[in-house]
Amino acid sequence: MEIRNCKRCGRLYTYTGIDLCPVCYREDEEDFMKVRDYLDAHPSATMLEISQNTQVSPKKIMDFLKEGRLILTSNNVNIGLKCERCGKPILTGRFCEECKTKLAKELMKGFSIQSESKEEEKQTGERLYVYENNKKKKK
Repeated sequence: MEIRNCKRCGRLYTYTGIDLCPVCYREDEEDFMKVRDYLDAHPSATMLEISQNTQVSPKKIMDFLKEGRLILTSNNVNIGLKCERCGKPILTGRFCEECKTKLAKELMKGFSIQSESKEEEKQTGERLYVYENNKKKKK
């Protein structure tokens, strides 16, 4: 078991895969429920209205949206969530669908280049290994 300091309050806690202690995590969950319930009741609310009526900071609300925990409806585009790559308005997450696709292709291309170079290294390594074995046998 790993012991860490809470990212928010600094308390020591047993790490379970979340960077917050149980107290701060519970507070986050309560804030999330408040925001989610408010958005269900008021789908066209602005960020300021949501923040004032739920007592949850706009930054925390944006974090919920970027994490994909909250999904805006087309009525909520006035909240101002934008793709981090191209700036296009989005309803949840960090990237629009176009940029997600492009990023995934770039990642796959990077992985294929990496795996090709590893295969070349393997082949070279095998030849060298065989050559050294033959060299040892001749002595």
